[in-house]
Amino acid sequence: MFIGHYAAAFAVRAFKPKVHLGHLFVAVQLVDFAWAGLVLAGVEKMRVTKGFMEASMLDLHHMPYTHSLLAVIVWAVVAATVYALIRGGASKWAAGVIIGVAVFSHWITDFIVHGPDLALYFGGPKVGLGLWNSLLWSNVVELGLLLGGVILYLRNTTAKGPIGKIAPYLFVAFLVAIQLYNHLPVDHPPAVPQFAITALVAFGVLALLAWAVDATRSPT
Repeated sequence: MFIGHYAAAFAVRAFKPKVHLGHLFVAVQLVDFAWAGLVLAGVEKMRVTKGFMEASMLDLHHMPYTHSLLAVIVWAVVAATVYALIRGGASKWAAGVIIGVAVFSHWITDFIVHGPDLALYFGGPKVGLGLWNSLLWSNVVELGLLLGGVILYLRNTTAKGPIGKIAPYLFVAFLVAIQLYNHLPVDHPPAVPQFAITALVAFGVLALLAWAVDATRSPT
């Protein structure tokens, strides 16, 4: 899943205490940041295979340290703790829990679309509902999730000025455009290192854009 992950970031931005949307964009993709790094290091394994699933070229056959259920729980707890300690203040642990929920949401949304490549624990059985077998329905679900999250975000924030009124819509349009671009047919799939580097850059750029968009809005 790609843009569907960001639905949780937009949605939990409505919770109190408020956590910046830029932080949440990092949180929902934290395990993918780690996954891309571990793929480049040769620790986790994947293949990019044209036609592997109708909506995905990714054969994610070995990623226990980032995408197993047990690993994601650990990532969520560590992220929540670190964020709370860095943030400080009376509401630090509540904010940390929000970050932890955002991190854990990654596994839930991946479970919907992935084939059976998500281990329950290291070396354990692998699960996944496999919605990526349908290009149409996987995109319907991702777009639906994103729309729901954005609606919650807009209802719980107000524009600081004219830019704040249009910035979220432009950002969402950009996210949808990237989603559609990712599904354009390709003659030659990218090499694994190229794919991992591109993913890291994309996640980082989108987090920065989320930070900029959130700066144009005020919590209600």
